[in-house]
Amino acid sequence: MLEMSMLAQLVAFADCGTLSAAAEKLHTSQPAVTRTMKKLEEELGLSLFARSKNHLALNEVGELAVRHARRILQETADMTERLRAYERSLRTISIAFCSPLPQIVLTPLLNNIFDGMTLSADMKDDADFFAKLFDRTYQLAVTHTPPEDATVFHAKKCGHEDLFLSLPTTSPLAFHPRLQLDHLKGETLLLLNRVGFWMKAVHEKTPQTRYLMQEERTTLTELAANSPYPIFQSGYFIARGEEIEGRICVPLADSECHTDYWLVCLKEDLPKYRKLFDKVTEKTIA
Repeated sequence: MLEMSMLAQLVAFADCGTLSAAAEKLHTSQPAVTRTMKKLEEELGLSLFARSKNHLALNEVGELAVRHARRILQETADMTERLRAYERSLRTISIAFCSPLPQIVLTPLLNNIFDGMTLSADMKDDADFFAKLFDRTYQLAVTHTPPEDATVFHAKKCGHEDLFLSLPTTSPLAFHPRLQLDHLKGETLLLLNRVGFWMKAVHEKTPQTRYLMQEERTTLTELAANSPYPIFQSGYFIARGEEIEGRICVPLADSECHTDYWLVCLKEDLPKYRKLFDKVTEKTIA
């Protein structure tokens, strides 16, 4: 009976070119690999190697066997990962957020609807979110663009966010009714390390701006309250009166500073998450 370890050692030999190199890669001994190759030939009833004095090489049958072995090993790895992901999904909801605000707003709602389930959350740029939904790394995602394929994904707009610049009232920039990111040229700003897709959007438009990176939102707010440095502020918190005393928030006009948010899952998984989709509206994040 063929074993996965036999196929793995055959592929290692093909990659490394010698039994000794394959053994080193596999953290085993050369005699052990030699025995495995002989056993593999016996199981198949075929010769896989051209043998000469002090030399071993794959023959044509062996080359074909390697191609099949690679495919079998990859398919086995894919099956294992999919089964593990499915098993996790039975007790865990993995959700990806493209920026901090959706995570702040939606986490309490998720915990309430899916009480008893473990919530596993990522917050980062959403460039690969649709691919990771498709391969079931994530069950849910909040993106700043809707999916293109409506036959595969179900999406619902769940809010909007506008960025402002929070400034001391004495800052020359505070006298503008609206600002653009270009106005930040030569400025020094405080910025959170993890802001998802906003990081790329902001940095691409402000290459000559210096950023003092902070890990925690509370620390950033405290520093802003006691320093002249501008910070980005979400319209969500401004609407709720969460402004820093002694500062003014000026709207940013750039299109990159305004976004919609979309709650997304695989269409086939919609029945599982119907309660959540029924609950969110275009003003859930607003």
